[in-house]
Amino acid sequence: MEVVYFYDKDLKYCPVKEYLKQYLPTNKDKENTIQRKQKILADIDAKIDYVRENKGRPTPPISKPLHGYSCFEILNPKDAKTVIRILYFRHREKVVLLHAFEKPASYNTERERRKVDKQNKIGEKYLNIFKLNPNNYEKYK
Repeated sequence: MEVVYFYDKDLKYCPVKEYLKQYLPTNKDKENTIQRKQKILADIDAKIDYVRENKGRPTPPISKPLHGYSCFEILNPKDAKTVIRILYFRHREKVVLLHAFEKPASYNTERERRKVDKQNKIGEKYLNIFKLNPNNYEKYK
């Protein structure tokens, strides 16, 4: 299977690719920040590769179905309090990376649930846009 980024023609970029750019080290970063960013990117890349090897099937604990939605999620810790969530789905021979965002590692307030649900709905919207035009993508990496 091939891994691709969903490309949003209205935004003129790939949401997941754009999200991950914040983890690319810069010249201004200190050594420990560079190492932390590189570790996050390497961990995410390894999880995406694992999903690809498993033909996009959700395989806990690496990935799992997103209840109430048509897509799956990959979870990766950013730090002790924050988790990076990458939403994807399978389309023909592709794993399509739809949307990425951060959420608290644990939360129990209605306000946080609504924030996460809003982000999940964005991922679902991207999935529906992609289904209408499955050529809206860029290759992963």
